Amino acid sequence: MIKDDTFKCRELYAPAHFGNSYEAMYRTEAEDLLTEAKHWGFNTYSDWYDAADLRDPGNNPRRNYLLPQALLDRKIEVFTIAVEHGFDTDLLITPNHVYIDQLRPDILAEAGDDRIFGQLICPSKPAAREIILENHRYLFKRLAGAGVPLSFVSACPYDYGGCSCTSCNPWITAFGQLMKDIYEIAIESFPDVRPRLIGWWWTAEEHAVFREWADREAPGLFTGMFRHIKYGESVPDMSAPLPDGCAEGAFVHTGYPDINKPPDVYGAWGPTAAHDRIPRTVAGLTDAGVDSFMAYSEGFFDDVNRAILAGIGSGQYTSSRDVLIAYAERYFGFSGSDASGWAEWLTFWGRPFEAHIAEARTLFNSLPRPEIPTWRYDQWEAKLELFEAHNSVTSSDTWDDTRIENATRFYSIREKLYRDIWRLGPVRHGINAESYPPPWAGEYEETVRAMGTENRGMSIDEA
Repeated sequence: MIKDDTFKCRELYAPAHFGNSYEAMYRTEAEDLLTEAKHWGFNTYSDWYDAADLRDPGNNPRRNYLLPQALLDRKIEVFTIAVEHGFDTDLLITPNHVYIDQLRPDILAEAGDDRIFGQLICPSKPAAREIILENHRYLFKRLAGAGVPLSFVSACPYDYGGCSCTSCNPWITAFGQLMKDIYEIAIESFPDVRPRLIGWWWTAEEHAVFREWADREAPGLFTGMFRHIKYGESVPDMSAPLPDGCAEGAFVHTGYPDINKPPDVYGAWGPTAAHDRIPRTVAGLTDAGVDSFMAYSEGFFDDVNRAILAGIGSGQYTSSRDVLIAYAERYFGFSGSDASGWAEWLTFWGRPFEAHIAEARTLFNSLPRPEIPTWRYDQWEAKLELFEAHNSVTSSDTWDDTRIENATRFYSIREKLYRDIWRLGPVRHGINAESYPPPWAGEYEETVRAMGTENRGMSIDEA
């Protein structure tokens, strides 16, 4: 049972983009996602219509049904499912990130900061500002037309976003003014919608500058801030000032385990389990008086982490072990020592590159398989196999037949994860697996290349 004194906003941010699970899923999978999210304790659902590589879906005089239209329709459908399941809804925006057919040379943003990238135009230029506002007017009207009662609109200034031209300096206040204008459009369709902020990549100086600007130019407008928790840390920096009336929240990354070095993130090394980090985050946020969190998820692979965060954050469970036992009972049909054994087994993966993989295999083999096959179990078996193959490769210094076979097996297991278990197609941008290669990948590719494509699968001697 969800307790009254828990986090009042427990948000699942599931951006459907870059070929991830949320972009690939159909209605049945979306129903399962939201049913299970509600079970574990989430009460708000959010998505972002990421414009990367997309044309303007509203500029379609021939009524072609291509990727922009298909993705937007699917996002709207999932929002309607979320409403049916009793979720509050939140549309995330990165305001000056626009469609590829809107990138005119005369209105492009300047990118003088490493945090500024994407399909960006400068909101200080009237023509660009009008494009930005019309893009958001179209999105709000489409959601309203589908019967989605948008609860929040939450904005990031970066990733994607930003402009470093003199007219947009400082960007953080130019972003704030743009958000103020977008909010005026949002209330045309959603009179009760509340604007919030996401602190991803904000600096302490930007927090101070933004607060001074907001308290002067937009007092009381921004109702919440999800502070950025940096990789490897369990709580955000709470010292940076917020605008008056801006409630404290936290942006919690569920896509990696207890530590992030070497990076086991976004599913490139299999599913993730942060049985230590996430409970510490919940405890730290509680101690700091934070009453809201947004779980940032890039796919089904962090299913366990989402259960831990929402399960403890909603007060239904007091520890990650309790959540993991309940997880094994719900999805695998385990009970008693089998469920406890599963919870113990998952603790190997908080620090995966330090784990004793042989011990993990022994314990895994001692536990039963679910009677009904499920991807939730299969993904963890694949992770174990992935690390077994990786460790076999790193145990040798010579690229002989055995080492090549183990490296090839690693990639075959990864392919099985992506295609057979998670049912993904081309995964793009920073969440694709090749962004997080094994340390021996370059040597392996060089060895295979030297053998020649016509000899792949043959031994070195045969080649």
